[in-house]
Amino acid sequence: MTDAPARHRKRFGPLLGLAALWLLGTTATAEDDPGARIAHEGNDRGATACIQCHGEQGQGQAQPPFPRLAGLPEAYLIEQMQAYREGQRPNPTMAQVAQHLADDEIEAVSRYYAGMEPAGGPYRVPAGLLERGRGIALEGLPDRNIQSCASCHGEQGQKRSPALPPLAGHPPRYLMSQLRAYAQGSRKTSLAGLMQGIAKALEEEEMAAVSAYFASLPAREE
Repeated sequence: MTDAPARHRKRFGPLLGLAALWLLGTTATAEDDPGARIAHEGNDRGATACIQCHGEQGQGQAQPPFPRLAGLPEAYLIEQMQAYREGQRPNPTMAQVAQHLADDEIEAVSRYYAGMEPAGGPYRVPAGLLERGRGIALEGLPDRNIQSCASCHGEQGQKRSPALPPLAGHPPRYLMSQLRAYAQGSRKTSLAGLMQGIAKALEEEEMAAVSAYFASLPAREE
């Protein structure tokens, strides 16, 4: 009688070997990359692992709403972490994390997420809000001098530039919360001058609609 385990080892031995090498390579990369280490483990000074809220792939999550990080611009991520630390962007959880990261750690973890493939979305949203939001996102509200979101963030919300974040693939409630923060003047990062004016001019329903539109888009072109 043929020894089944031995037969399986002979058949799958090369594949098992490749899998082992891949896992070793993945571990080595995480160990060698300080940004990956912080993302997956935090540090020993009180900063928790980013993946606990933002997901293994940096894709974010809908409930509670945590934004995607994967594929966001490095300079933008650095600025946001510094803003959390300095109180320009109020958030107790992120302030606690940022205050326990050194400047080089913030740079490393920002570089790590900026180098990842975009991940996140699409989210299911009400059809009525989606249609209304598409109009605002792509055309703005010319009769009220509100420019389109697409003029800065791209029609599919995937445009990348050093200072402007892609909007596609973020949870709708997260996007809504940020529009409210701009409208209330509590978010004071470099984009505040532009975004506060736009957000203040939007009605609550319009904020919800444009948030739904960008949340309905995948972070990465399919």
